[in-house]
Amino acid sequence: MIKAVILFGIFLLFAGCSHNEVIDPDNSQNQEHKCKQELSKAKDWMASWKTCAGDGAIKKDGTLWQLGEVGGCNWGQMLPPLDPDTGKPTYTTKYIYHLEPKKIGDGFAGAKIINGGYRVYAIKKDGTLWGWGEGLRKKPLLLSYSHDWVDFGVKWAGNGCCDHDIGLKKDGSLWILPEDLNYAHKSPLPDLKRVGKQKGWDRVILNCCSMYAMKKDGSLWVNRDRLKGLKFVKFDPKVDCNTGEASFCKNLRSAFSKMPSQSIYNYYSNYDEMKSQKVKVGGSAGTLCIIPETVYKF
Repeated sequence: MIKAVILFGIFLLFAGCSHNEVIDPDNSQNQEHKCKQELSKAKDWMASWKTCAGDGAIKKDGTLWQLGEVGGCNWGQMLPPLDPDTGKPTYTTKYIYHLEPKKIGDGFAGAKIINGGYRVYAIKKDGTLWGWGEGLRKKPLLLSYSHDWVDFGVKWAGNGCCDHDIGLKKDGSLWILPEDLNYAHKSPLPDLKRVGKQKGWDRVILNCCSMYAMKKDGSLWVNRDRLKGLKFVKFDPKVDCNTGEASFCKNLRSAFSKMPSQSIYNYYSNYDEMKSQKVKVGGSAGTLCIIPETVYKF
């Protein structure tokens, strides 16, 4: 017997479109799906994102909203219960209530939202850095009093990879959050650690336990092993390209040329692709709806 497990995602239905016209939050091609559950009657939602600790969304007025729980990686929090015999979702009052949007912050109009999976980061228009999720708090926490942040990136730990939560400032300096985050009930700000004493970093690519970087002068650098420290050394293709990503490594300069200045990207070796974790916020506002996203057959 073939059963289908349907995973659900939060999407915006933009004003002026029928309920079958959906724009995915990851900017993929428009797909036609029937809306299964409208989560809010409001029509001023600007963007939404999925994490393993619940989903989030932002309104036109800059308020942040959370759906599901924050903290702890549990994909089931955003799934409806499944009938064990049919494999089909059973829609219940509890499920509908569980997905009710809850306001967690405001003042984020025009902010850059970075979906780090376990944690979400935001850089406000004033350049301050905020974060929430696993190891932090349920509501946005100010991570730095500096007003100079331009981008942030996350590399998840697991599958042999290291944990990177790293930010870039206007002066080209790099800063990393400690791995043992536990600020859910603490008042002090997290102690961001400077990555070396160098400045002038312009673009960074996170790749498992390595970090590639390009300075504003065009020179290429690498942190070969996050576990051995945070020091960057000059990139040498003869030394640094003897890995499973050798093809990507040998075309590193080309990869950097596809990135905007002052940005941090992730390289996903399984898909041989590189992309930013920034959530696209902008365009027309709309309603917030849950729809079937992916069907896995087994």
